[in-house]
Amino acid sequence: MANQNLQISGKVSNEKIDNTALVEAIGAMRNEFNADTQNKVINNALRSTFLVPAIIEKNQELVADKENHVQFQDKQTAKFLLINKNVKDEDGNEKTISYFPVFTSKETLDEMRKTTDQNFMPFAMKFADIANLTENTPNVEGFVLDPFTRAHNLPFTKGMLESIKQTLINFRNSRNAAVKAAEEATGESAPNITVNSNKEEV
Repeated sequence: MANQNLQISGKVSNEKIDNTALVEAIGAMRNEFNADTQNKVINNALRSTFLVPAIIEKNQELVADKENHVQFQDKQTAKFLLINKNVKDEDGNEKTISYFPVFTSKETLDEMRKTTDQNFMPFAMKFADIANLTENTPNVEGFVLDPFTRAHNLPFTKGMLESIKQTLINFRNSRNAAVKAAEEATGESAPNITVNSNKEEV
């Protein structure tokens, strides 16, 4: 179960999401795996918005107002779906691992509808929010892009997500060090620019 206090950004979405560049980058990486093609996949993924299936559950909770009057209010929670895969561990024993399914388009999401009778809703979420959800959910190995599409399904394990995060942190630190060195060399302050980590190049 995910951390109850985890705050993530997402919205129920029926809008068209275009991840053509990412899908093409995955195809290119499959054809020729090297550091360049791998980096293009990661950089496109960091900029992308995905569809994540979840079941909306309505509960009621007691809420007190300023005068301490208590009343019931509807509270909606999202329960994200998991897909399970049976694998063998180092000792040859079979075990089940779980991933969040994540989709690059409505068309690839529709493939999941064929495999389940659960009435889920698609949430539009950024890569960073999906990574945060994954990192804070015990017993989940990672998330997988388009798990029902053979051509461009791609897993992101917790280990891979940690490596991407460390690369971004190192990039930011080296950039900040370069800015500071430039300021010290010229005696002028660099412009105050905020950079969203989702757009940083690895």
